[in-house]
Amino acid sequence: MNALELNALYKTFGNVAALNDVSLCVPAGSRAAIVGPSGSGKTTLLRMIAGFEFPDSGSIRLNGQTLVDSANQVPAHQRLIGYVPQDGALFPHMTVAGNIGFGLSGTPASKQQRVEELLAMVALETRMSKSWPHELSGGQQQRVALA
Repeated sequence: MNALELNALYKTFGNVAALNDVSLCVPAGSRAAIVGPSGSGKTTLLRMIAGFEFPDSGSIRLNGQTLVDSANQVPAHQRLIGYVPQDGALFPHMTVAGNIGFGLSGTPASKQQRVEELLAMVALETRMSKSWPHELSGGQQQRVALA
């Protein structure tokens, strides 16, 4: 089964074709990278998968559910997809734990437990919770932002 299926996606902005007949299948349990030169449509494609943009034509399916086709357009907030732009926008004056826990409610103990769960979900060690954003690699910063 494919986790993600993109079929014949087409998107224009005015007279400029950002995507032209883009298709991709990502099997469940695998990873894919989207690479290309500036202006080749990478961000547009990711924004479509997340639901921030909709194609002019084509379809997107995630884990067997149609997100977009000629009859359906599932909005971003119903897709349960995380999207972290290259600039993760972490608070530089807060530790990793502070950044992750910033929007959490509950007791300090429950927040700490949730921060540890989220760190594990994004494959970061618990000891990193005391680190500052400037001490992290770009990829680690993105994972903290996602958490």
